[in-house]
Amino acid sequence: MKFHNKPGINYFAVVAREKALLLKHYSFLKCEIKGNVLYCYGSCQPAEGCVVYNYRIKYDPSTKPVVTVTSPLIVYNDDIHMYPSDNSLCLYHKSDLYWTSDTHLFNTIIPWTHEWFVFYELWKLTGRWLHPFVPHKGIKIAA
Repeated sequence: MKFHNKPGINYFAVVAREKALLLKHYSFLKCEIKGNVLYCYGSCQPAEGCVVYNYRIKYDPSTKPVVTVTSPLIVYNDDIHMYPSDNSLCLYHKSDLYWTSDTHLFNTIIPWTHEWFVFYELWKLTGRWLHPFVPHKGIKIAA
């Protein structure tokens, strides 16, 4: 989903605001701004004994955030709610949230990313995605 440039929106100000909010709420994140794009790097260990997952968030205010796992490698599977085009995480359905430049990463994308890893660990144990979802098997959705 691509957004039209809205007159009067300062995309650098949007990413600077998001970076400040993220660092205020999550000290473990490393964030940098390149141009008008925010990159954040974090990690999550869903439970003791689980691997530590490292991830990157790329946020360009003209589109929705893209979250990818940087390590360990997670191979695409329709059942684990990833986009096949780039292996980014499917964290919400457009019927639940329409992303705008006024939506914040700190209270959506970060908790949803960490929750995704919990459900991924449960999927590894059970073979079923236990979180409620809108089916989209086989649909090639661009992130």
